[in-house]
Amino acid sequence: MRFEKGTEVFNSTGEKIGKVSRVVIDAQTKDVTDLVVDRGKDEKVVPVGLFEPETTDRLIFQKTNQNIEDLPDYETTHYVSLDEAGAPYDNVSYWYPPVDYQYSPSGTMLPGLKPKVILETESSIPEGRIAIAEGAQVISADDKHIGNVEQVIVNSETNNVTHFVVGKGFLLKEHKLVPSHWVTGVRDDKVHLSVEARLFDRLPDYEPQA
Repeated sequence: MRFEKGTEVFNSTGEKIGKVSRVVIDAQTKDVTDLVVDRGKDEKVVPVGLFEPETTDRLIFQKTNQNIEDLPDYETTHYVSLDEAGAPYDNVSYWYPPVDYQYSPSGTMLPGLKPKVILETESSIPEGRIAIAEGAQVISADDKHIGNVEQVIVNSETNNVTHFVVGKGFLLKEHKLVPSHWVTGVRDDKVHLSVEARLFDRLPDYEPQA
């Protein structure tokens, strides 16, 4: 089973409801736990168990008593007072969100005023899980950027990540199939490997499957 950004998601009646934007894995076990589905108006975190197994070019959201509307948003935004936020906002000026400005009799805004609130974004992904986006940088053990993640390949029976498809280059792009046991750490924008760049380059070329 392959997960990649842009894979279309349909409900059980065949209606398109969105597309995959991120793959969420457990940082320790490397199990895929959820997919982030971009519905245009929002992004929902959907457990992989709610998709029908053994689908190829599309994903089917199973008909259950759980509606996708009830699932958590990937990111939520809310206003936080500066008293709660603290550093690094203490010495920053903001034009948005709305602030409690004061004006002089001449109509000019008085200098040095700060807003009472800022807009803060939080992710609903639990601690210990990571949402990997397509294009995440792959970093070798000798600290070289050797490519970018294009696909995540998963064992359909265990949901465990077995390989990452890594693209390298621009016009004449090469692809390598990297085993997941080479991965020593993952952040949503970077995947770190235990091998140096020269060993990565020795991997045979790989032709990604659609």
